[in-house]
Amino acid sequence: MNTAASSKSSLSEQAWSIIRTAILNGALGPGAALPFQMLQNMCGMSVSPVREALTRLVDAGLVEVEHNRGYRVTLLSSAELHDITMFRIKVEGWAIEKSIELGDAEWEVNIVSTLHRLGLTPRDTPGGEGQFDLWESRHLEFHRALTAACNSPLLLQTCAQLYDKTDRYRRLSQTVENTPRDAHAEHKDLAKAVLDRNAPEAKKLLAGHYQRTAGLVAGYLANDTTAPAA
Repeated sequence: MNTAASSKSSLSEQAWSIIRTAILNGALGPGAALPFQMLQNMCGMSVSPVREALTRLVDAGLVEVEHNRGYRVTLLSSAELHDITMFRIKVEGWAIEKSIELGDAEWEVNIVSTLHRLGLTPRDTPGGEGQFDLWESRHLEFHRALTAACNSPLLLQTCAQLYDKTDRYRRLSQTVENTPRDAHAEHKDLAKAVLDRNAPEAKKLLAGHYQRTAGLVAGYLANDTTAPAA
C-alpha cells in the first residue's frame, strides 16, 4: 500500500471510530439524520473517508440508508433485538459446544483469566463512559475466550458481528435495569459450566444470560413513547 492509500485508510478508520462512538454513547441518537457536512465537521476531514466510514457502519447495522434522504442512525427495534438474540444464542451456543469438545488447557486458562479481569471491573462503579468502555472491553474478551477453541474462523467472525450488533442494546440495558442483577455471578456460572465441559448446561446459561438483557431492553422500548417509530 502506498503512502497516499495508507493515509486515506487511516482517515477512514478515524472517521469510523468517531462516528461509531457518537452512536454508541447516544450523542447521535436512534433515527438521527447524518448529513455529510455535519459528519465532516465532527470528524474534521473531507467527505471521502466519512463516506467510507458510513459504508462500514451500514454493514454493521448501526447506520441505514433512506432512499433520497441520505443516511440516518438505525432505529432501535424490539423485533430486531429478538431476532439477533435468538440467532446469537444458536450461533454462540454451537461455538461453545465445539470449544468444549476441542479446547485445551491454554483455552481453559484464558477463560479463567478473562473472567477474573472482568470481575475486577464492575459495570456499576462510578467513572462515566470511560468506565463502561473498560467493562465492555473486558466483557468482550471473556465471551471471545469461551468460543476461542471452536476451530472455525467463519463461526468466530459471525459471533463477533452479532456481538457488535447488540452493542447499542447492551449499553441501553445499563441505563434501564430496574432490578438488582448480579452479572458477574452469571458469568461465573457460565464459565464453570464450560470448564466442566457441560455443553447442555453452558448453552442453557448462555441463553438465559442473553435473554435477561434482551428482556430488559425490549420492555423499555415497548414503554418508551418518546422513541421514533421504526
